Amino acid sequence: MKRMHLIIAAFVIGLAGCGWLALRYAVRTAVTVPPVSDLPAPPPTASKPMDVWQAGIKPDSRTDYTSDPATTKRLMEKLRQEELRQRPQEGRN
Repeated sequence: MKRMHLIIAAFVIGLAGCGWLALRYAVRTAVTVPPVSDLPAPPPTASKPMDVWQAGIKPDSRTDYTSDPATTKRLMEKLRQEELRQRPQEGRN
């Protein structure tokens, strides 16, 4: 009977120790909130470099991509070689 009491006491002490270690770890790794400044926010910038860059891109309006039969044959051969290289029947790529 005395041995069972020791095992239960050891189990409770071990469980409490694990809880204490978990709590200590949670406190040490908690996210801290950065201090709030009383200074006003900086004014937004008026430049929009990404919008200017995107506006400079014009869509390609050509429709005669495959007008040359030799080009079409070459592109189809490249496509076939790429399909063979990837081997989709084996589940690659």
